[in-house]
Amino acid sequence: MNRHDRRRKIADISKTDAMWSAFPADMRAATELHRQGRLKEAADTYRKITKVYADHPDVRVAWSNLGATLQGLGKLDEAVPALKKARALKPDHPPPHHNLGMALAQQGKFEEALESLSRAVELDPAFTNAWVGLALVREQMGDLPLAVEAYRSAAAADPRAVDPRFNLGNLLFRLGQVEEARVAFTEVLTLRPPFPEAIFALGRTLEVLGDLEGAAERYLSSTTLAPQAQVAHVQFANLVLAIAEQDRPKALALVDRWKAAHPGHPLASQLDERLAAPAAEGPAEA
Repeated sequence: MNRHDRRRKIADISKTDAMWSAFPADMRAATELHRQGRLKEAADTYRKITKVYADHPDVRVAWSNLGATLQGLGKLDEAVPALKKARALKPDHPPPHHNLGMALAQQGKFEEALESLSRAVELDPAFTNAWVGLALVREQMGDLPLAVEAYRSAAAADPRAVDPRFNLGNLLFRLGQVEEARVAFTEVLTLRPPFPEAIFALGRTLEVLGDLEGAAERYLSSTTLAPQAQVAHVQFANLVLAIAEQDRPKALALVDRWKAAHPGHPLASQLDERLAAPAAEGPAEA
């Protein structure tokens, strides 16, 4: 039986032993639609499953997946009740608390989201995504020190997780804890070396810490990996003008390397003009 036939027959299944044996196949059909991004069809199929298999011990998974597809469709007012149903069917299972918390956060209901996400990490302290969700909600609520702690917990829960460390570095930088931000970005790049945003962010921390040459090298690497990110080009140009005030040959060498990697870039003529001007004029923003 193909998936189309399976979806058509779901509503015709009676509450017999056959119903219980058919549940896994129907869930596979729904999750395959979900995986393919056919969210409306997936949601319709999950709805049928929740009705036909209302007494099945694993129907909470269908409710949870229904909530996720509705989130993806932007139907948060429908997603939240589905996720609450999934949570109610197994209150000691962490994922429904996490999914519900994220949907509530999307609705701007941060206090409720905080409660649900806190319960998720209470049930599973190694639930990295729930810690990240908790950190994001705390950021949105303005509780930045608590957000830092949540990101630290997310990173501790998964030593290979990149995103929590990157978010942690950005937040530490915002809080002025630049040396700690440098450590976080360095850890990120140990785990994922070709990460242009993290390379650029590390460059910013080094610039603030006074390591201008190290910062320039990071900006160069960032522009090479992501040439479309104009902010990195501008940051590099401004930094080179600052370096030129103390070491003109070094600045010119950096510019030559940058121009070789990005021939014809609009900033090149501005940099040439500024670097050709008498040193007494001082640096100006590119």
